[in-house]
Amino acid sequence: VSFVGNRGTFIRGYKAMIMDVEFLYHVGYILTSVLGLFVHELFYSILLFDLIYREETLFNVIKSVTRNGRSILLTALLALILVYLFSIVGFLFLKDDFILEVDRLPDSKAKGSLALGFGNHTAGVGCDCESLCGAAEAEAEPWERACDTLLMCIVTVLNHGLRNGGGVGDILRKPSKDESLFPARVVYDLLFFFIVIIIVLNLIFGVIIDTFADLRSEKQKKEEILKTTCFICGLERDKFDNKTVSFEEHIKYEHNMWNYLYFIVLVRVKNKTDYTGPESYVAQMIKNKNLEWFPRMRAMSLVSNEGEGEQNEIRNLQDKLNTTMKLVSHLTSQLNELKEQV
Repeated sequence: VSFVGNRGTFIRGYKAMIMDVEFLYHVGYILTSVLGLFVHELFYSILLFDLIYREETLFNVIKSVTRNGRSILLTALLALILVYLFSIVGFLFLKDDFILEVDRLPDSKAKGSLALGFGNHTAGVGCDCESLCGAAEAEAEPWERACDTLLMCIVTVLNHGLRNGGGVGDILRKPSKDESLFPARVVYDLLFFFIVIIIVLNLIFGVIIDTFADLRSEKQKKEEILKTTCFICGLERDKFDNKTVSFEEHIKYEHNMWNYLYFIVLVRVKNKTDYTGPESYVAQMIKNKNLEWFPRMRAMSLVSNEGEGEQNEIRNLQDKLNTTMKLVSHLTSQLNELKEQV
């Protein structure tokens, strides 16, 4: 309630309150806390993500993924299409090469051997201990075919192909060079490695890294503008070089942005009947969302300095004119004396 009241959401209505992203964010955290209180303590761990919302650097890391989400999703869709095509090729031509090593649970081994022994006895087939143990060992072999169906082929290529650095070829059976499909396996493994692993995945990583670099450069540019440019008038630091007022004094005393904010708040909370002339003018400008009352590209200190400079130039010109008049009068007197002598 405090958050919504401070943002003025109650004044704007319930529709604006529901559409406010930060309000929904806080409501989500309240629901998470309620779930942690009444359902399971695991939900409390979700609250740690508030660190991302409070820290701007971490927030930019998340924005680097979500800002160009469309490009990333389309590139991921291209990767899925390529995985689907490679899965079809593997299912049609390389089905026997998809043999994966698996780690079976001890219970499944025991159940498998037990079921095998029980089936043999019920069928009335004579079986000695050696054949039973051999069948149990064969049943418990750590190998499994992973491409007998197209769905399993797609899952295998998607799961193991994208997670391995060398592509799907790292988990497939190592063929002999004497086999007829050995060249096809080489081409299959290399194409998957170059197209999916090197090109497509690096495209996704490149989009994320470039977006993060753009966000960082935008942040640095904003900080540089705030340090070298007046927020109110827009004059840069070099305009105050060799002036009586420095840039730091200008943004602290002349154009302090917080003083302007306090003045806007004063105009909003003050009774209209008590307005002065400037306050009435600024209140009308704020109502019309007009910023012409801001001193854009102007400052009193620069105006006074320019005026003093013009006056100094006028004084210098007057002094030079007086000196010239004296010199002319002196030359005129000398010329008159020369005429009289002639």
